[in-house]
Amino acid sequence: MNAIKNEYDGPRKLTKAIKNPGPIHLDFVYSQDAQEIDTGIRAAIRGVKLSIMAMGIALYRVDVSGLFIDLGFKKFGEYIDHLAEETGMARTSLYNWEYIGEAYVKHRADLEKIGFSDDDGPTKLPFLPRALENHSKSAVFRNIKDMSKREFEDWSRGNVIQNDKKYKSVKIKGNRVFAGSSPIVSFSEGISPMDRRYFEALLMEGAEALQRNEYAKAYRFYDEQEARAFDRVYQRELKALRAKK
Repeated sequence: MNAIKNEYDGPRKLTKAIKNPGPIHLDFVYSQDAQEIDTGIRAAIRGVKLSIMAMGIALYRVDVSGLFIDLGFKKFGEYIDHLAEETGMARTSLYNWEYIGEAYVKHRADLEKIGFSDDDGPTKLPFLPRALENHSKSAVFRNIKDMSKREFEDWSRGNVIQNDKKYKSVKIKGNRVFAGSSPIVSFSEGISPMDRRYFEALLMEGAEALQRNEYAKAYRFYDEQEARAFDRVYQRELKALRAKK
């Protein structure tokens, strides 16, 4: 808690990088009172002209400082759900604002050195960590100022490595799975039909993702009913997420 608190104490240089928000003072961003931060967030959502970075920092503080507990929520996700329902904002938008705030806080010193502000496009900030993994620090902090959001997002990915052609042809023959002409998996004769169908489905889902140069990830559930319930939420959230790109 103290380490998080200290990031916001002392001289508030961050204010220099944030536009004057008008009737709402930026002090709510640094408040130790959960209710005051919550009120500031809600006022901004309802149309008050306030910096996106200030909004993001406030949401990030509610999360990492555990201030959602003071507001009567057990988890930050519950606070976001409630906030989205009351304000009409999409959950993905609220989480994206938090990513912006988190990136600014963690890389504040370097962003202040280049004079990064709202005018430079705070929506680039969620791609900053990935850019630092794939490029030199000097290039990243030069391009986050000079590039558009789309350019910086694409550039942050680094060099995309095309998958080997053999993964574009994954087939199941008998008890074996082939990538091109190479066998990669063999099923035991004693495996049950249900287990085999399950593992075949996982393999083919991954193969299809590789073919499209996508990213595949497996999730675990207690039962099929829980998996189907998750799938409905997943499809809705994925659609909202892609609509923002």
